[in-house]
Amino acid sequence: MSYLNKLLKRNVQKATLNKNVSLNATITTLIEDLKKRLSKYYIHYELSSKLQIFDNSSTQDRVENFPNLYLEIEDFLSLQPNEDFDKVNFRKKIKTTYSLLNEKDELRTIFIEDDETQKVILSQLFLKDVLIKSKDLLGDFTNPFLVEAEKLLVSSPLSFETITQQKASTILKELFEYSNLIQKRIQESLGLNAMLSIYNNAYNKHFNNYYLLDNFTITVNLVPEQLLVAENVNLPSKGQLHRLLKSQISSLEDINVKLSKEIFQKSQIQKELEDNEKLYSAVIHNSLDANVIFNVDGIIIRSNKKAAEFINAHENQINFYKLLPEDFSIKLKNTIDKFSLNTASGLEQEFFEFEVYENEETIYYNLKVNPIYINSKMLFFCVIRDISKDIRNIIRIEEARIIAEKSAKAKTTFLSNMSHEIRTPLNVILGLSELFNRKDFTGSDKEYENIEAIRFSTENLLMIVNDILDFSKIEAGKLNVQKVDFNFKELISNLHKGFRIKAEEKGLDFSMNITNSIPKYVVGDQYRLSQILNNLIGNSIKFTKKGFINVNITAKELEDKTIQLYFTIEDSGYGIPKENLDSIFESFYQSHHSEKKTEGTGLGLSITKELVSLLGGKLTVKSKVNVGTSFKFDLNYKVSDLSELELQNTQNINHNLRNKKILVAEDNRLNQLFIKQLLKKWDAETTIVSNGQEAVEIVKLHNFDLILMDIQMPVLDGLEATAAIRALEKEKKNIPIVACSADVFPESRQKAEEAGVNYYITKPISAKSINEILYLLTTSN
Repeated sequence: MSYLNKLLKRNVQKATLNKNVSLNATITTLIEDLKKRLSKYYIHYELSSKLQIFDNSSTQDRVENFPNLYLEIEDFLSLQPNEDFDKVNFRKKIKTTYSLLNEKDELRTIFIEDDETQKVILSQLFLKDVLIKSKDLLGDFTNPFLVEAEKLLVSSPLSFETITQQKASTILKELFEYSNLIQKRIQESLGLNAMLSIYNNAYNKHFNNYYLLDNFTITVNLVPEQLLVAENVNLPSKGQLHRLLKSQISSLEDINVKLSKEIFQKSQIQKELEDNEKLYSAVIHNSLDANVIFNVDGIIIRSNKKAAEFINAHENQINFYKLLPEDFSIKLKNTIDKFSLNTASGLEQEFFEFEVYENEETIYYNLKVNPIYINSKMLFFCVIRDISKDIRNIIRIEEARIIAEKSAKAKTTFLSNMSHEIRTPLNVILGLSELFNRKDFTGSDKEYENIEAIRFSTENLLMIVNDILDFSKIEAGKLNVQKVDFNFKELISNLHKGFRIKAEEKGLDFSMNITNSIPKYVVGDQYRLSQILNNLIGNSIKFTKKGFINVNITAKELEDKTIQLYFTIEDSGYGIPKENLDSIFESFYQSHHSEKKTEGTGLGLSITKELVSLLGGKLTVKSKVNVGTSFKFDLNYKVSDLSELELQNTQNINHNLRNKKILVAEDNRLNQLFIKQLLKKWDAETTIVSNGQEAVEIVKLHNFDLILMDIQMPVLDGLEATAAIRALEKEKKNIPIVACSADVFPESRQKAEEAGVNYYITKPISAKSINEILYLLTTSN
């Protein structure tokens, strides 16, 4: 370990020696170059002697004596009349050419361009010499301050790069203070004479090296006063002292200018503050709110014009709390007192409200309190606002809301009742007409044609009823969307068959083209899609006198088993004027044409646009008068996971109902007739009762596989009867119940589900809808 330490020490010494050798070579080269420039002049004896001594000096002496010799040469050249000599540029050139000079602070200091930075480094070098000479006498420092000073000035002095002009003055001031403390600590350790001797030696060395620098005079500020009056001290020249005095005067002038600017700025700020105070006072004084400042005891210190009216109304009361209603005043005072005593917080976030009864009228107020501190004294700033108009508006809005809700409820009740009254006979007409199919019908063709006409007219009437009800549900935001598996291509095929007959009756060409890539079965709302296409295609046929109606359906495959279907319905009809295009989707809008009388409710396109939007698509239209109209929309559907066999099984339900016992609770005799005939076709055993009470009693006595329950019945309605059946013993309470109602509103469906029904179907009841539900019920058992 000892050998290793010696080796490391030797390597450090070797590296230092190599560095000094390189620096010595640089200094020697520079002096030789300067001697060449001096050769054309007569050199005075003193400079000549210094050059000769330099040539015969050791490496260390050359480095130490370089500052003095270089500055003597520089001074000599500057005095020559034939020399175009500029010290600043000369030093810049030397600094660039002989870059190794920058490796040592004692040499680099000469070539610093910024005066303030040069002053800092000169002061730092001087104090460094003082500490080194002190340590030579004392050995290692024991005084904490001298240890810290050595670390700051000797071990890790400030680098040139960290000293900026802005920081230089501050650093110089600190160094002057450091010098005074260093003098004091050295005197305490060695005595006054030793301290003066150390400073004298350091100063003489410093003077010898740098006295020709203009900024050397800064060192005088670091020397003890006792030395400055001694005869043997090398003081700066009169010129340098003059420059020092001039610099200090200039510095004082700069300080004076800065102080003058600051005084002016402060006066401007003061004026702005006074102006702002006037403005603030004017704003507060004329505020529509009452503003009051009071102390912890409630005594009013200041108030604005509005508050003065409030105070005058209370016989010039000067206690803030006595301006307020008694109960509220006590509550507010307790809150503020707790805050004042630091036992509660959050006063700034609280809003208070109180009311006053005046002139047979209630006045409502809002009150906000904020603490303010003036000269360490806690005061409270309070804003009182009359909110009577706001409160009355809220009351009016609430009353209007209640009236609107009652109106909406009455409207819903009316539509529900109307729906029941209209759909009940429609249920019978459609149901009975569906029982006749072409192959089983034994009457004449004319009779079958009449039945079809009845069915078609009933469906049109049902469509109008549905439009009115859908419009009401859309307005109320209660239109629901179903997601069920359905046969998309069958739906399009049925639409094609129905509308082709209507189109041919008017002599129109009708076509529906569907891309082969569209799957047969998809998941979505079959009824809403059918409603959209019925409205758009029906409109095209209605407003086309001659020509064509084309329906094109294309598809784009998306991710996650989803397809995007694009629908286009175009015709060669009357067209829509450009100025009316934005109006056709408005409720109750009806198109007028000279050759076509106005028909319909004016709700079709409005509902269609809402339905497309509800299903996640967008409906657009383009039209030109006497050329035609084109409607386009797109919808996304999931591809069904069910197989074709599973979907087709719903058509074979009649085989599953043979000998099944079905209870029908229905008070309308025509509906009883239709349902009885329908179930008879499927070989089911049917029992019919006329009210809910009868249904409950017969269920207690007999077993049934299924109950079809009408909702609106006398004695006990369908929901009450369902709840009573669900309350029976286990064998009875699990009977599947299907609610049959003419009420299409979501609330009715929800109430039915809460009562315990398994499925809910709306009238008019089709054989297909009963078919599907019966299939689901029978296959689940």
